[in-house]
Amino acid sequence: MRQKELSVWLKLIIIFCGLFVLFFNIYIGLETGKVLMQSSANLKTLYTPFVAFIWVTTVPFFIALFLGWSICTDISFDQAFTAKNAERLKIISFLSMIEGILYTSALFFIFKFETYSINSLIILVIILFFSVIISVFTSMLSHLVRNASEIKQDNDLTI
Repeated sequence: MRQKELSVWLKLIIIFCGLFVLFFNIYIGLETGKVLMQSSANLKTLYTPFVAFIWVTTVPFFIALFLGWSICTDISFDQAFTAKNAERLKIISFLSMIEGILYTSALFFIFKFETYSINSLIILVIILFFSVIISVFTSMLSHLVRNASEIKQDNDLTI
């Protein structure tokens, strides 16, 4: 696959991820929140903080998507191994850890107020697991891209 084709496919994946999260936040998250909050009398007051939490956690996600879009643009110009892309991947790793911290705090909040259901716990643990995995792999990829960038610069200087 050529760089332009790869870039287009990756950008389509980024668009679909963004649309899915937007759809989730607008419809599924709000409806799920209503159902969960109406199941218990002491949860009804937590609906607004729940919605605010859902929207706050999307900010790092969309920033990471924007950075991924920038990396895809560089890939289309055959500039994949640059220090700038390594820095972008490092920022994406940091944003993923922010997501992990936010969802860990949500888990502590749920346990503190004893307002948990098994469904909400499973969802939070899955999101937490994926945020840690994404953070670790983008951190490793950032290191590899930085090393490849340095090797590329050395090769450019010797030729």
